[in-house]
Amino acid sequence: MIRKNISLYEEDMKKIAKIVEKHEGNLSAAMREIIDFVDFMLRKFGSFEEARKIEKRVKGVCLPYGMLNWFLTYTNECLPDEAAAGSIEEICAIESVSDLAEIAGMGLPIELNVTANDERNPSEVEVKITGERMYTEFVAKTIACFLAGSRGMEVEEVSQHATSITVRMKRAGNTNTESDYKRVRNSLIKYFGARHIMMQEILNKPRFWNDMINATAEWGDVQRYKYPQIYR
Repeated sequence: MIRKNISLYEEDMKKIAKIVEKHEGNLSAAMREIIDFVDFMLRKFGSFEEARKIEKRVKGVCLPYGMLNWFLTYTNECLPDEAAAGSIEEICAIESVSDLAEIAGMGLPIELNVTANDERNPSEVEVKITGERMYTEFVAKTIACFLAGSRGMEVEEVSQHATSITVRMKRAGNTNTESDYKRVRNSLIKYFGARHIMMQEILNKPRFWNDMINATAEWGDVQRYKYPQIYR
């Protein structure tokens, strides 16, 4: 047996607390389990970075940019529902607000900076996203919806520039009350959901709206001009 002295910071001890507890406080036994796990990961994936990439591919979905651009175009100014926004925790472990910056590692061509007055229980958050407008808006509304649902925050201000967007949010109060929940939801619709109500109406009554549009005489001409392949 080889004995070595190692130094661990308090944050390191917090990360391995569950393993140490499992071994009833025996740090040596905990370290041996961690070493076995790291050895397994290195043999399987080659490096920690590669393991993280595989994890994201397993839990998420890889799309070519052409399909991604199509998706973002047709969901522009529409809000994800609360369950969809919360699902980013399946890819990124969001224990503190700054963990949201990991979204930038999902493959989108953006840079992301998140600051808050309190990492775990913020009353004010600022998110700055730099990159192509289509991607920055998508990430901005996703983060805004996530913070609204998980932290009860409303959008206070959005600053949009050619290559960046900055979102400032504040705690709305107790979102268990109807008035505060409506305020949070209305703030999301105001800044990110210009088409949201319209699209929800269409999705809820597709046959009605399809018949309504097709009944318009001019629309048939538009269809034939815009989509000639369909009418050959």
